[in-house]
Amino acid sequence: MNKKRIGLIAILLISIGVLAINTYVKNENLAKNGVRTKAVIENISTNKFDNELSPTVENIHIKYRYKVATKELVKTQEISRHEHDLYFAKTGKVGDSIMIIYDSEKPTNSRIEKIKL
Repeated sequence: MNKKRIGLIAILLISIGVLAINTYVKNENLAKNGVRTKAVIENISTNKFDNELSPTVENIHIKYRYKVATKELVKTQEISRHEHDLYFAKTGKVGDSIMIIYDSEKPTNSRIEKIKL
């Protein structure tokens, strides 16, 4: 293998490691500093990937707005179609309230709360 390929593979592995650590830290901070609050759904959209080599993948994008102190924040979370029932008893619509958890030390870190574990 030439040096360019080895370098590219190393950069790829480092990037994957950094993303994994970032996700882990965010989840740990939500568990440690998490505050529950209501948010309002602003937009719902879906995307669907279909190809011959793998099963169809369908994702739901939920854009929600929430308030922390005097600041309003907006976040979009992607939920796969097969995980929908973990988050919603019925499909939500724009204007519905949902429960979220946000990090009290970094309020931009938030996620929709699951209703089923």
